[in-house]
Amino acid sequence: MARIEPHARSPLIRSTADRRTRAFQDEALGGRVILDNATFERCKFQGAVLVYTGGVPPTIRDCSFEKVSFEFDGAAGRTLAMLQAMSSASSGLRDIFKASFPRMFGH
Repeated sequence: MARIEPHARSPLIRSTADRRTRAFQDEALGGRVILDNATFERCKFQGAVLVYTGGVPPTIRDCSFEKVSFEFDGAAGRTLAMLQAMSSASSGLRDIFKASFPRMFGH
């Protein structure tokens, strides 16, 4: 299995306190890629873990993806955990939850 080396201009940021928009165009990206506060145009994500922490949502245009997964950290991870708990059958909120997000559930 080929290992994809992180791009020299890594999209990984040390802190979500860094709110500057980062822009990537026509780049090959692998490894952990922080999505917050970033724009990706015509990029190729290969063997990447796309990480969202709850900052400014990314803009992604005309990109390709191969062997990619998502990871939700920080505030985004906590929000996702709460949404999963509310949507479980045992919560008693499943129908209310689904009705609250019609675009997600095809209503």
